[in-house]
Amino acid sequence: MMREAAPDAPAPGALLISPPSEDDDPSFGRTVVLIVDREENGITTGLVLNRPTERRAIEVAALAAVLVPDFGAVAFWGGPIGEDPVVLAELTSSAGLDQFHLEVEQARPFPLPDVGLIALGEHADAFDGRIRRGRLFVGLTVWHPWSLARELERGEWWVAPATPDDLFTSAPEALLERARARAGRGE
Repeated sequence: MMREAAPDAPAPGALLISPPSEDDDPSFGRTVVLIVDREENGITTGLVLNRPTERRAIEVAALAAVLVPDFGAVAFWGGPIGEDPVVLAELTSSAGLDQFHLEVEQARPFPLPDVGLIALGEHADAFDGRIRRGRLFVGLTVWHPWSLARELERGEWWVAPATPDDLFTSAPEALLERARARAGRGE
């Protein structure tokens, strides 16, 4: 029996916003997640935008000194999957950066125009002079096909479009209420 493909989920660039009914969830209560990628097989990847850690980005990964313009910036918890750091960066130009500069060819996710992910294994010289803003995340949020659709059907997430300012806000603790209001469902 052939299984039907997972229904359309929010596209990269969408925010998943935890509603008040989920505030007590230990993992995702009071979070705002940016969808950064959706693979052809339906696997969806995101980063939690509003959970800063107590560690500076430079303490988590030395390359943060090159890829995150604010030397004193803190690292953010991106989700419960893995501990590999990744930089979300707003670039002056994404020309020539459609692929990760790694040994294995892989398309670079761009959830918003000129906002993309940088793997810390890449050669930093490709980004020299191109990074406007950057933020280091540790871990990812990953949904298998159908799981995000089920969570949306159960009302576990609200959806709204992201802006670059959401991704790099200097007040991540205020992002949840702003995103809830944008989704038309503020408290």
